[in-house]
Amino acid sequence: MNYPTSIRIIVLLSLFFLVEFTSAKSQGKCNAGRVVALDLQSPDVQFPTTKRIPLDWKAFPVASNGAITQLNFPKLKPDSQRLWLRITAAIDFREEFLINAILPATGKIIGQFDIRYSHPFQPFQIAIESIYLNEINANGIALQMVKGKTDAWFFLPDKKRIDSKGLQPHILIQSDIDKNDAFQNNMLSMNSIAPFGWISGCVMDALLERSMQGDKKAQTILKKQLACFLDSQKGFRFENPMTEPRDGTLNSIEDFLPFAAIANLYPTHPSVQIALDYLKKKELVSGEIASWNELTTEGCYCISYPLAAIAVQRNDGELAQKALNQLLFRIKLLHINNIVYQRSTFDGHRAFANWGRGVTWYLLGMVKTIKTLQKGHFENLEGIDSVINEFQQVAKTALSYQSSEGLWYSYIDRPETGVDASASAGIATAIAEGVQLSLLDKSYIAKIKLTNQSLTKSITPDGFLTNISQLNRGGEALQANGYRVISQFGMGLLAQLKFNIDLLDKSNRFTVETDSKFIGEIDI
Repeated sequence: MNYPTSIRIIVLLSLFFLVEFTSAKSQGKCNAGRVVALDLQSPDVQFPTTKRIPLDWKAFPVASNGAITQLNFPKLKPDSQRLWLRITAAIDFREEFLINAILPATGKIIGQFDIRYSHPFQPFQIAIESIYLNEINANGIALQMVKGKTDAWFFLPDKKRIDSKGLQPHILIQSDIDKNDAFQNNMLSMNSIAPFGWISGCVMDALLERSMQGDKKAQTILKKQLACFLDSQKGFRFENPMTEPRDGTLNSIEDFLPFAAIANLYPTHPSVQIALDYLKKKELVSGEIASWNELTTEGCYCISYPLAAIAVQRNDGELAQKALNQLLFRIKLLHINNIVYQRSTFDGHRAFANWGRGVTWYLLGMVKTIKTLQKGHFENLEGIDSVINEFQQVAKTALSYQSSEGLWYSYIDRPETGVDASASAGIATAIAEGVQLSLLDKSYIAKIKLTNQSLTKSITPDGFLTNISQLNRGGEALQANGYRVISQFGMGLLAQLKFNIDLLDKSNRFTVETDSKFIGEIDI
């Protein structure tokens, strides 16, 4: 894919469409929003021949040779106070980039993007001081890479994608909208789309839960996101974690998570059988479904849970037992001496001890599999009591590491690694679902509500979730050093938490109302 010497994108939109206000009828007016770049020039560099930009969207480069890419914006009001500049990765990044934001006329550096690894659709932001607005209005903002070995590619603005402006280059202006309302609006848009696999699966799980309770907007967005990947002939069309085409087959067992949603909405879609056939090839003689010579906690959430969903749809007891067995295999290998390891080889080489997201996948996989199997009347499978006991034990251990603010650290037993919003949302969600199933005490509700309340501080004015530990492809050092990002999988986990808290609140209100009516009928 070659780009001309100067990529100049003129987005012919009125100011009304250039500034996207995050609003809804029930939420009143929002006084600020996203101002999308309307003019862009970038250097002539070669797009990597082995990669494919997801969804056939277009991208622009920030060149590793230091050549300037320039963004121009519609005029911003000089009274704008807090501002952020955002750009969104169009492909995976396998290194660390430093990209300066510069005033073209003076060369003054007004901010720096610190980008360490990434997945497509991942936004990165830096704060911009409002004192530079006049110069930005006059000359725009230049981007220059000062650290990096390869070109970085980001999504271009596109006037046709009106429901994903959060993933286009833009300046965000401080908003006075309630953060929780902004978060809900953002989740129920294409700004929450993510690469097919475990990342999008976290989002789709949240949308599925809401759609199953009658939320039409959630169902519409879920179907729209699935339509980006499902194919009636090939089964599915998507890119692997290297942003390379992977059509018609999965890349790893972690790609299986979206099939919890697919099985519920489209149980007969050809992709379901293709995915099952892929897992069968990954099944060892001893029954474990594994990639390479190891098991991971991701398998609890990404394999057991969607397998259970398909088993229920097909009323397949053998498949249901196989789903449960994947949990039993992982319990035996990954939980040692009160420590949950994210991964272990079959000969006992373990890593990521008590990593927060590893604990998240472990707990979520167990409780969602249990819930799904019980709904399908597979509650008497061999080993299900052992899984329930394991869930209860690890949930209680995790709660012992919860901070005074209701949050969890990147490594839950190591406060020095810093709070991770995704682990906090994920662990709290698992606990919420455990309370709903009467597997955990109702006294825990207050603890997870505190989690939800504290995570509000990490929501941006337009509804993205920040303070998330980056993908673990950077190794344990990246997880422990405090580097934090925005990512859709964290949004999905927080959306699941909010949904489950709402369910618990509704259940409690129903119980109180029922009890009150009963007492009123007593003849004293």
